Amino acid sequence: MTTVRFRAKLWAPMAGKGWTFVTLPKAASAKLGARGRVAVTGTINGFAFRTSAFPDGNGSHTIAVNAAMKKGGRVTPGQTATFVLAPATDAVKVRVPPPLQKALRRDRNAWDQWNAITPKARAGWVAWIQGAKRDETKVARVAKTVERLARGDRRVYD
Repeated sequence: MTTVRFRAKLWAPMAGKGWTFVTLPKAASAKLGARGRVAVTGTINGFAFRTSAFPDGNGSHTIAVNAAMKKGGRVTPGQTATFVLAPATDAVKVRVPPPLQKALRRDRNAWDQWNAITPKARAGWVAWIQGAKRDETKVARVAKTVERLARGDRRVYD
C-alpha cells in the first residue's frame, strides 16, 4: 500500500468560516493511484481520520478537513499541517444469496448488469430481498430483481 507524506497549508474559502480544505501537492496526489475520488485513511499532525480525497480540477486532490480533524490535529485554516495518507478500501462486501445467484446466472442481461453495478448497489438489492419476512415474498423479489436488472435498472429504488 502506498503511503503519501506531505505538508500543506489548510485553507478556507470564506476567511476561516465554514469549510476548511487542504489541497494535496501534485506529487502526493499522483501517488494515490486514481484521478477520481479516492477513499483514504491517514493522520493530520498525528490525529487519525478516514475520508475521501476529491479531484480538484487542477491535477491534484482536495480533502475537506472537518472540525474533529482540525481539533485533533491542533490546526486552523492558514496553518500548515503534516499529513500521512494511504488509499483505503471502501468496498462493500456483499454475500449474494444462492437463489439470487442461480437466477442471475440464468439471465445473461441481468448477470451483465449485476456485474456492472457498484457493490453498494448490489448490497441494496440483496438487502431488499432479505428484508422480506415471508419466503414467498423473497422468491418474488428475486424474480423482480432479475427482471429489473435485465432491463437496465441499477438500484433497487430507481
